[in-house]
Amino acid sequence: MTLHFTHNLQEAQSNIQAEGYHEIIVHDKEEPKDYMNSCDIVEKYGNAKHEIVELINQVYNKSFNHHNWINKNLEDEVAYFINEVGSNSLNHSEFKAPHKFHVWFGKQGFIVAVEQLGKGFNAEDVHENKIKSNEGRAFEFFNNCKSKIFFDDSKEAKIVFMEHEI
Repeated sequence: MTLHFTHNLQEAQSNIQAEGYHEIIVHDKEEPKDYMNSCDIVEKYGNAKHEIVELINQVYNKSFNHHNWINKNLEDEVAYFINEVGSNSLNHSEFKAPHKFHVWFGKQGFIVAVEQLGKGFNAEDVHENKIKSNEGRAFEFFNNCKSKIFFDDSKEAKIVFMEHEI
């Protein structure tokens, strides 16, 4: 199982031998996505997803691609993670938008994270009870991916992380 409820960012940074960091802010206001700001937020979200993937591809000479998620290619864990977690944030977070995307670069791999503002969610409860409101495939993906998936706080998660070793 790749879900880790006790793993933390410091351990992951040590594992990958972190040496760089980048973040992209999508929605920094504590107000919900609505008809007035929706187009702007969704555009920033799409651009942020692509920018994170391009940065990772450049640094590690990889070919992760968002089309792999659309085509249900589970081998592209980066595309799957970013799209599933980002989509859950757009649909289920308090403000209906991701706050920011994070990426930590290291000698042995990288960490990608999606953060939301507002109320967190109980990741352990969603996982253990297969909560209906988790209508996406994120937790299904989390259980099957090779990378480590962890949370800033598994009982009140606002950040979902993926540690990917190279």
